[in-house]
Amino acid sequence: METLMYCGAKTPDGTPCTAKPMVGKLRCYKHGGASTGAKTAEGRKRQSEGAKARWVEIKQALAMARSMGQDNNGARI
Repeated sequence: METLMYCGAKTPDGTPCTAKPMVGKLRCYKHGGASTGAKTAEGRKRQSEGAKARWVEIKQALAMARSMGQDNNGARI
């Protein structure tokens, strides 16, 4: 018989959380089971560079859409 695992973190009302923990973790996604982001300066720099690159792509796509006479929803301007 499989034992049922629960997150167990305390909720705001003081009761234990009954959500399933993330795979390979002890807590659910709401209570720290999900990634908490980069910890090292190198990791934070890589994250920042990736975000900047995505914004460049988004700005280019929006500029192209505007030049074609469309707004963000595809409607004519």
